[in-house]
Amino acid sequence: MRRSVLITLVAAIMVILAACRPQSAPPAPAPLTQPAAPAPATAAPSLPSASTQDAAWAKVVEAARKEGALTIYSYSWVGDAGVGVTKAFADAYGIKLQIITGRGAEFVERMKTEQRIGQVTGDVMEGATTHLGIAKASGLLAPVGAELPAIKEKGVWNIEPLFVDPEGYFVPVIPILGPPFVNTRLVKPEDEPKSWRELLDPKWKSKTMLQDPVVSTGAYRLLGYVSHKVFDEEALRRLGEQDPRYSTGIQQEVQFLARGERPLSILIGVPDAASSVAEGAPIKALSMKEGVVAWEIVAGAVKNSTHPNAARLFLNWMLSKEGQTVNGRLKAISSIRSDVADFTPPPARVTGKLLVLTPAMLDEQTKAFGDKYLAKLWKR
Repeated sequence: MRRSVLITLVAAIMVILAACRPQSAPPAPAPLTQPAAPAPATAAPSLPSASTQDAAWAKVVEAARKEGALTIYSYSWVGDAGVGVTKAFADAYGIKLQIITGRGAEFVERMKTEQRIGQVTGDVMEGATTHLGIAKASGLLAPVGAELPAIKEKGVWNIEPLFVDPEGYFVPVIPILGPPFVNTRLVKPEDEPKSWRELLDPKWKSKTMLQDPVVSTGAYRLLGYVSHKVFDEEALRRLGEQDPRYSTGIQQEVQFLARGERPLSILIGVPDAASSVAEGAPIKALSMKEGVVAWEIVAGAVKNSTHPNAARLFLNWMLSKEGQTVNGRLKAISSIRSDVADFTPPPARVTGKLLVLTPAMLDEQTKAFGDKYLAKLWKR
């Protein structure tokens, strides 16, 4: 009796299980949105790290808003450009920005004093790579550049941010291009030099100008670069024998060229000529076959500053498309980014590759130029 009941019970369970077993079905229709291909096993860790980075940066932005203020030691953001940057950053983040203008060497000494007495005023320093390099070597900057989200953007740079300083103590914010310029009333288009070596043509003897390399870092940047990359020693000697007229600074050279005192300047920084071009000066930048020398105005976060998160936020904003657009429009210049319009007045624009100088390259090449060529070949 019990055995028959047990057999009956087992049979019933088997029937129930068979009824519950899923039946084969036709293939499901393809989804409306095609799923992404599976990521390779090595790519999986990037998802959490990106999410973590986004969350970490959100905290930086929140903390920066709470700090509510930022002070910048600046060489470049003066006048209307300084007012415009201040307003644009405040509009974007609600942070009050104060810009203190001056010269880089003065800021370095001021920052040393502030760090020594423990009363740090500046949060960001902006200026030439020479002075930011001194500030870095003196322990005055915090290496925050590599953590900025904008650094991770790919394919958008004319000058890679970490190319200038791989350790991230400072990042480029303003490009300075240094082409030759001509007076368009004195030089016909067909007679314009198309390469640096054409400057050696005898027709340019006693017709060129150059900032005196003894007193001008701008001239050193050009000559230090071409002495390694464009000219051999013989060519550089011949350039010195072209009898250039030496000026004491860029603005004087722009004035001389605009007045037609000589028809060609071997080097003028585009931002320095842009305002004169916009005002109608008859001068034009030349795009050279080998490329145009480029250097950078850079900015870095001050160590032990009062508003460290606002400093990070400002540096990232200045590297972003929005910040570079604001900066380019205000200063009428080009950008370190390739996805930002060139606001340089057309006669001052250049095309072609950039011969970018890092601080290390600049130090090495200009020293070599000074030691090997300046005194021996140019008698300066």
